[in-house]
Amino acid sequence: MNETMDLHTALSADIRQLGGLLGVVIREQHGDDAFELVEKVRRTAKDRRAGKAGAHDELRALIDDLDLDALRVLTKAFSNYFQLINIAEDQQRIRVLRHREATRGLSESVETAIQHLAASGMSADTLRALLAKLRVRLVMTAHPSEAKRKEVLIKLRHITDWMAWQDGRDLLAREARALEAALSEEIEELWQTRPNRASRPRVEDEVDFGLYFITSVIMEVTLDIYDDLRHALSAAYPDEDWSELPGVLQFASWIGGDRDGNPNVTADVTLAALRTQRAAAREVYLAEIAFLREHLTQSTDEVNVSAELLERAQSIGFPERSPDEVYRVMLSAIYDRLAADGYPTHDDLIADLAIAQRSLAENRGIYVANGALGRLIEKVKRFGLHLVPLDIREDARLHRATVAELLRYYGQEVDYASLPEAQKQTLLTEELTSRRPFFPVNADDETVFSDTVARVVNSWRMIARAHAQYGSSAIDCVIGSMSEAPSDVLTLLLFAREVGVADAIDLVPLFETIDDLKHAPQIMTALFENPIYHAHLEARGMNQQIMLGYSDSNKDGGYFASNWNLYEAQHTLATVCAQHGVQVELFHGRGGSIGRGGGPTNKAILAQPPNALQGRVKITEQGEVIAYRYSNAEIARRHLQQVMHAVLIAMAQLNQSEIDPAWRDAMARLADGSQQAYRLFVYETSGFLEYWQQATPINELARLPIGSRPAKRSKGGFESIRAIPWMFSWMQSRAIIPSWYGVGAALEQFCANYGGLGLLQTMYSDWVFFRALVDNVELDIAKADMGIAAYYATLVEDEALRATIFENLRAEHERARVHICQIIGERNLLDHAPVMQRSIERRNPYIDPLNFIQVRLLRDLRAAAPGVEPSEETLSAVLATINGIAAGMKTTG
Repeated sequence: MNETMDLHTALSADIRQLGGLLGVVIREQHGDDAFELVEKVRRTAKDRRAGKAGAHDELRALIDDLDLDALRVLTKAFSNYFQLINIAEDQQRIRVLRHREATRGLSESVETAIQHLAASGMSADTLRALLAKLRVRLVMTAHPSEAKRKEVLIKLRHITDWMAWQDGRDLLAREARALEAALSEEIEELWQTRPNRASRPRVEDEVDFGLYFITSVIMEVTLDIYDDLRHALSAAYPDEDWSELPGVLQFASWIGGDRDGNPNVTADVTLAALRTQRAAAREVYLAEIAFLREHLTQSTDEVNVSAELLERAQSIGFPERSPDEVYRVMLSAIYDRLAADGYPTHDDLIADLAIAQRSLAENRGIYVANGALGRLIEKVKRFGLHLVPLDIREDARLHRATVAELLRYYGQEVDYASLPEAQKQTLLTEELTSRRPFFPVNADDETVFSDTVARVVNSWRMIARAHAQYGSSAIDCVIGSMSEAPSDVLTLLLFAREVGVADAIDLVPLFETIDDLKHAPQIMTALFENPIYHAHLEARGMNQQIMLGYSDSNKDGGYFASNWNLYEAQHTLATVCAQHGVQVELFHGRGGSIGRGGGPTNKAILAQPPNALQGRVKITEQGEVIAYRYSNAEIARRHLQQVMHAVLIAMAQLNQSEIDPAWRDAMARLADGSQQAYRLFVYETSGFLEYWQQATPINELARLPIGSRPAKRSKGGFESIRAIPWMFSWMQSRAIIPSWYGVGAALEQFCANYGGLGLLQTMYSDWVFFRALVDNVELDIAKADMGIAAYYATLVEDEALRATIFENLRAEHERARVHICQIIGERNLLDHAPVMQRSIERRNPYIDPLNFIQVRLLRDLRAAAPGVEPSEETLSAVLATINGIAAGMKTTG
């Protein structure tokens, strides 16, 4: 039996099953004509892909001849098709993973990592010390790129559950009928449900969205990872006790705390987010305690209980009913106290639960003690009473403005902004030693200050209130985005000291542009040598978080330049920290798409410089990546297995080898050449911004109710556009230039001037960083489609501009394609990744109609008379195409 063929057949069967049921729903909802229209458009799009003469014009004519209602049906048909196909492909991935695990074991797992460590000769004590230093924290963020509603995700999850249920079963006829009815019900509901919000989501909605994934998938899967780690350690080191593990895997969130450029995230909103998180945690724990209360029916007539438990239960009071069931008495009391929010800390809750667990273990109830009750205790230990810490992020420019205004008010400095950096540091250091309050003391003083000062002051006072109410673990990190100088971080320290939280919070600079990445080591050196800041580090255990921005550095300098400067910054920052006795904790602000630092997280971890991972690491999980990675528990588990495998291997430096200086020199040349080509095109080409605004839906994106945060910072031109909508717009038009523009020019120049193809092939073979760099860019070069991008270019009014810019774009894409294929040694892109290659080929004919529809709708929107607002129906139709294209591309950007 050909098992690979059987697996492929199973995927095809799933696609036929879901696609067939969708077709039935289309017929039932809109009639045979609508179904035939969908089929005709699909066939024409496939003909176009096959190169049939006239198919492009035929598809365009088909789309252009339809009214808005018909376009909406088409959009819904292809969009829902992709939602269903994504489920089928996920199910196929799970099948393959289970087959591998059953036959030869999974690579890139916690188990294989521990086996490697043990085989390398690592002792149990050394490994225990490594785990004590290790902390992987994945940080969920809300961004304008996430368009799905939670209600839609729930329906998709139900379909996923049904598809998983039938997998591998020989269904009886009645079971097959029930399955078809259940799937049809969900697909019909999906069809009749608005895929996106009618209005822009509030921050509260985004908080709810994030909590859905935490409570429905992440909590359980995280515990699975700890169980897997415990099992692997016990197998490799059987004489050791691994029952207690440090917090090696954690989650955190920016949702409700990220106020950078989002005026909707106020101090009150953040406090509300913390209350919502705490309520969600109680809801999870109460449900599990209620379950245990019903199941822990052990009677003192049958088995003893501990004196400790009996004493605790007696202090609570026995009910008349079932007084012999002491565990139920105890759990009822815990339930009531938790429901009343009566536990100050999670340690108090664990202490009560542990009394019952110890009693069970002491009285022949070991399976029960370590079962659901043990798992609940572990869950409370890992997620606490607020589920995840909430990071706070604010724009450093607002902090600078606040300092300037307050210093001016106090008569200390008229123009703080114009001071040399050294004077700023001196002034801030003096202020840090002052006993005078820096923030306004009373309400009358506050009225004379600007809204910026009020916002910043209220934010920091909110942090102090959160610490007093929920403990310092609720908010343990404040990030200053666009940090450019030591004074920006000293300002964070000044504000933290002002509200009394300086010793309880990490102060994190975020270096975002290419120049900021280059200057980061000097900035951190100045801070480490500042006695006041050094004292703060001592209070924080000499640990320094440093955040690196992938999105903005790419927007600033292009793909090669961004990635190489990030690599160099990691290496140099780790060196500087080591020289000053500081443990660096790099915080990677990675996005979902390749152009924003996306790609497999495990490969990115292994591609870091050898000295970069010293124990702690933070990584953002952004936008639609959250839904992609955490909607399905099996997919989530595989993702976290790969992450933990990579971190363990990187920490032990089992994958490290000496980097040839020639490789570094080659990478520096590639970065410089790529940056020059990218900036010449994006920043210096006359008319480029006009082309971008007309050949993509960037202006329409800003008007659509996708995220709570504006697509643009409050002031400024192109630089003020956020990297997310920048990437988002190019992903929609299928050009995806932020991921690859400049790569072809740099490779061509290097090979021509330095004879470098052989060197580049060696680098790809032997250097993990370069291989990950090339593999990632190859994927977006393959996903980019110049035929579709050319169709979007027809939206550009100036024909000469259109021809010039697009030809430049097309030629660079071809250069990149040719050279990447040469480096990898393949004839076609993704020949070495046939599953991904087939997935793209299978999806393209179905994404294309959505692009054609979007272009048609953009023409309609832009044809409106000056001053006349476009109809809400047309805007809603545009957003529907955005959702569909995102589902088809598996990313928004």
